Amino acid sequence: MKWWLLVAAALLSGCGTLGRPPLPKFATGEAPSPGPSDETWAAGVRRADVIFFGLTKRSAAESQPAWRIVETLQQGGARVAIGWSELPATRQPLLDQWQRQEISAQQLIDQLGVPPRGDWIRRALRPDLVQVALGSPHELLRKIRAGEALNAEERALLPAHFRAPPDALESFAERVSTSPRLRRYNLERLYRAHLAAEQVIADNIVRFMRDNPGVKLLVFLPDDAIINPREVAGYVAQKSSLRQMILDRSQSLPAERPQLLATR
Repeated sequence: MKWWLLVAAALLSGCGTLGRPPLPKFATGEAPSPGPSDETWAAGVRRADVIFFGLTKRSAAESQPAWRIVETLQQGGARVAIGWSELPATRQPLLDQWQRQEISAQQLIDQLGVPPRGDWIRRALRPDLVQVALGSPHELLRKIRAGEALNAEERALLPAHFRAPPDALESFAERVSTSPRLRRYNLERLYRAHLAAEQVIADNIVRFMRDNPGVKLLVFLPDDAIINPREVAGYVAQKSSLRQMILDRSQSLPAERPQLLATR
């Protein structure tokens, strides 16, 4: 079984005040070994505005597919940004300090504490890559999960005008049922934390891409029950017409070539 499955879609915006937005449509296909020499694959990657890359617990920072994506985008003349979904957006000032060369890479890591994917962050700290923190504060998600009241500052961090798919709760409950770690939480409160986590990431993606036209964003997402790349992409689509691509190793569907499709 090959490890990498490329699932790609150009998702369209549509956030009206009434009714539900159409669910995003994805084209599926088994990816050839990604690399700049495969021009069909490279052309699809270069057409995408946002690329989601799932990181498992076993993902090594030297993982070739991730850095080949960066290489392919840069060969097409694009400026590339790395989006960290597990790094709270409140830490962005530290990343900006490093970007302005006001602190060293080691000082950045030290001030971040023990960041998730620390090895990945170290490898990605290059002058030619913009660093973007996309996630929610961990304390915010903890309080939602525990059913504790949020203060005004925390409530202001929750994005508005997103609508969950009709089957979102059922899909989430099914994923949680396979996780002994998550089954111990109250499902309703855990679901609210899940929505907040995904929607904050989506909102920050939309904001960054709006403020940085022409930049290509490679988003690193955890491969777990809380964050679903397709759901994050669906929320992004409710507020933008960005072309999005998902690199997903969770399935194996037979097909010859990956595609990036625009559908209406």
